Amino acid sequence: MKVKFRFQVILLTLLLAFSFSSCKEDAYVDEYANIAGSYFSVRQYALDQWNTFSGEPFLILKTVKVNNGPFDSSYTTSDTLNWGKIFKEFFDTDISDRKYLGKYKFSQFDDEKDETHNFFYEALEEDLYTRKVLLTIDLYNQKVRGIYIEAIRKDAFDDRIVKLYYKPMKRIQIQVTETPLFGDKKHTVTEYEFER
Repeated sequence: MKVKFRFQVILLTLLLAFSFSSCKEDAYVDEYANIAGSYFSVRQYALDQWNTFSGEPFLILKTVKVNNGPFDSSYTTSDTLNWGKIFKEFFDTDISDRKYLGKYKFSQFDDEKDETHNFFYEALEEDLYTRKVLLTIDLYNQKVRGIYIEAIRKDAFDDRIVKLYYKPMKRIQIQVTETPLFGDKKHTVTEYEFER
């Protein structure tokens, strides 16, 4: 009887031990799940600028230079400019989606000489399209003074380096360097000067 009772106690103990261990769930922890917010949004900033200035007509001087050729300049207005093409270049570099959290090294610093506070994002992986974002903010009024972005796309047939700059309501600059597998390298600088 003693042996049977001992066997039952051991069996019951083993069953309890297995049942507790089998009920334990493997917890998957997303280290970014509880982080509120995201990196700087170029899209949101462009939308804010659009909503603020869209009804205000102003003159824009557009200048294009390809390689070492001459400057090609023309005037246009804010209501006839092809904003879609400009926005596309900037929107393609947006890193505000939560999937980019942890993929950029973030740093911030003050520049006392320029009286600015700067936020710098640098890609940690070479396959990310957007490599650098520098956001410059006025120390006193907290308004954006400038946005500078570098992006690189490489594929089997073409390397494309894009450098973007936006000084709010003053200048947009888009530099594109394309190096095809076959053919000549092409460097295009397009500038839009706001004349308000």
